Amino acid sequence: MSKARSFLSNAWGQRALIIAIICVIMAIFAPRFFLPENFKSILISVSLYGVMACGMLVVILVGGIDLCVGSTAAMSACICMKILVDGGNTTQAMILGVLAGLGIAIALGIGHGLLIAYLGLPAFVVTFATQYAIYGAMLIFTDTFIYTKRTDDAFYQIANGRILGLPMTIIWLIIAVAITAILLGATKFGRRCYLVGGNRKAAELLGISGKKYSMLSYMFCSFTAGLTGIILASLNMQAFSSTARGYEGKVLMAMVVGGINLMGGEGGVPGAVFGALFVGIINNALILLNISTDYQDFVQGVVIIAFVALNVFTQRKLAGTAGKRSPGKKKQ
Repeated sequence: MSKARSFLSNAWGQRALIIAIICVIMAIFAPRFFLPENFKSILISVSLYGVMACGMLVVILVGGIDLCVGSTAAMSACICMKILVDGGNTTQAMILGVLAGLGIAIALGIGHGLLIAYLGLPAFVVTFATQYAIYGAMLIFTDTFIYTKRTDDAFYQIANGRILGLPMTIIWLIIAVAITAILLGATKFGRRCYLVGGNRKAAELLGISGKKYSMLSYMFCSFTAGLTGIILASLNMQAFSSTARGYEGKVLMAMVVGGINLMGGEGGVPGAVFGALFVGIINNALILLNISTDYQDFVQGVVIIAFVALNVFTQRKLAGTAGKRSPGKKKQ
C-alpha cells in the first residue's frame, strides 16, 4: 500500500495512471483505439508534435516561449513546396526547397532572438504577433493556392519512407530527441541553458551571456519547427497557408503535461516526449469518441489547467515532505 501511495505521489506515477485511465475508457467506448492502424496514426502525430516539442523545450528552459512554431512550420512547408513544384519536381529543386525552408526558419529564429534577447521585447508578444504575421504573409505568398505533389519520389520518402522497418516520421523524432538530449545533457550549451533559465542574474555574474543562449535557443526552436513543416508537407504531399495551424497549442500542452516549468530552468527531454505522446493519444481518443472540434479545444484547455494544478500540487507536497524530514533545531 505504501509503495502504491509513493508511486502515485510521484509525477511520473500520476502520468502513468492518467494514461491507464484513458486506455480503460477507450477499451469500453472505442475499442478501435487499440487497432494497429490507429496506433500508426497516433505515432505519426506524436512524431510531429515531438520534433517541435524538442525545440520548444530548449526555448522554455532559458525562460522564453515561442508561440509561432505552427506558423513557422507552415512557412517552411509552403516555401519548400513552391520551389519544388515550380522547379519541375526535380531532385535539385527538392534540395533547394528543403534548404530554403529550413534557412528561412532559422532566419526567423535569429529575428526572434534579436527582438527578445537583445532588444528586450516580451517573448509572448513578439512570437504571438509573428504567428499572425506569418500566417498572413503565407496567405499572400500562396494566394490561397494549395501546392500539391503527386509523384512518389525522393521528397515523398522524407516522411513516408522506412529505415530498418521504422517509418521515417519515427526516425525524425528519434533524431530530434537524440540531438536535444545530447545538447542538454552532455554539452556546455545545455548546462548553461538550465542556468540561464533558472537564475539569469547568477549566470550573468558567472560571465554567461543570457542573450547569446536565448538567441541560440530560438534558432534551434525555429529549426525544429521548420523541419516539422517539411516533414508534414512530405507526409501529405501538399502545403498551404494554414499548414500546422494550432500546433503551437498542442506543443505547449505537451510542455505542461510533461512537467516542464514554463518559467524556465526545469524540465527535460523525457517530459517533452511524454507530453507529445499524451497529446497524440488524447487527440486521437477525442476523434474516435466523435467529440466535435469545439469541444476538443475545450478539453485541451481543461487538460492544461488540470496538469498545471497537478504539477503545482506535486511540487508543494514534495517540498512539504522534504521540510518535515529535515532536522529542525532542538528546543533548549
